[in-house]
Amino acid sequence: MRHRMRGRHLSRTAAHRKSLRQNITNSLFTYGRIVTTLEKAKETKSFAEKLITIAKKGLLKKDADKPGYVHCYRQVLSRLRNTDVTRKLFGEGPWRESGGIAQRFANRNGGYTRILKLSGTRLGVLSGSSVGKIPELEYRMEGRDRKLRLLGRRLNDNASRVIFELVVGAVEMQPVGEVKPAVTTG
Repeated sequence: MRHRMRGRHLSRTAAHRKSLRQNITNSLFTYGRIVTTLEKAKETKSFAEKLITIAKKGLLKKDADKPGYVHCYRQVLSRLRNTDVTRKLFGEGPWRESGGIAQRFANRNGGYTRILKLSGTRLGVLSGSSVGKIPELEYRMEGRDRKLRLLGRRLNDNASRVIFELVVGAVEMQPVGEVKPAVTTG
């Protein structure tokens, strides 16, 4: 039994899980939306939201308490290990005029990310939709138009694929047809 044991092992060592969590969070903050597995997204969600909360607290201290701001900045930097993503989170450097990720969530009390399930238990069915056409999602990433065809295996998916994205200001992704992805929290 795993009483009082927190987190998923994901068939990895502790160091591998830590670097996986850092890499997924860096990609999420860089692109605003990534496609990953449900288990990895659920495991990374709390980590990413805590970093946004620390950045928000740092932004409140920016003018009044400079050492407090630097402390929050260094806390996030020590957990992410990526200076460009940390600057984007705090709105420093090239993101000074447009504001950072934490600035976008200044009036929101949590729930900064969401998980949209892609694959279901039926072939070509987006979770929560009816059986029929195979839906495609069209979106832009890194200046390119991309398409994602939503196909699942009939009996079960080994690893269910999800879209893990930032809620406010995320690049809008328009599905072809009337199919909408089901939103899950958790």
